[in-house]
Amino acid sequence: MNEPVVALNSFNRHYLHRLIDAIPEPDLDSTFGAGSHSARWILAHLAISVDYGFKQLDMPLAAPKEWHAVYGPGSDPESHAKIRPSKAELLRFIDDNYLKLCIVSLDADKAKMLAAHTVPLLYDTPIKSKGELLCHILTTHFSSHVGQLSSWRRLVGLPPLF
Repeated sequence: MNEPVVALNSFNRHYLHRLIDAIPEPDLDSTFGAGSHSARWILAHLAISVDYGFKQLDMPLAAPKEWHAVYGPGSDPESHAKIRPSKAELLRFIDDNYLKLCIVSLDADKAKMLAAHTVPLLYDTPIKSKGELLCHILTTHFSSHVGQLSSWRRLVGLPPLF
């Protein structure tokens, strides 16, 4: 992994806080039509996604199993009502664990990073190696969900940040 990827994830985490810090806890569960995700769902999905990076590095998973079931890919947007980690808990988890993933990825074994990744959902995509998957998790995946939060803010009547 390289420093620019780590810098981009750091920026994404900073922007995430700018988007969400002022949102009151009860508002995090607002949705906008069938199938839309709440801000809490997006935060929790980002939280569990760090484990896909840890798995590539043969590290222990960090997120609770029940978060994976409720906030994982393909999960029902309504399922988050059953398990609701707080905004503070989610932001702390995201900050701590993405920082950890960034740090360990900087020293990751280069041969391991060239090996095929182990996420079946992405087998038919241009992302083939563990290193490419880590870059995706830290940058494009994270930023796409930050973009969803930016749109979500506008839908609840808050002004854009940029």
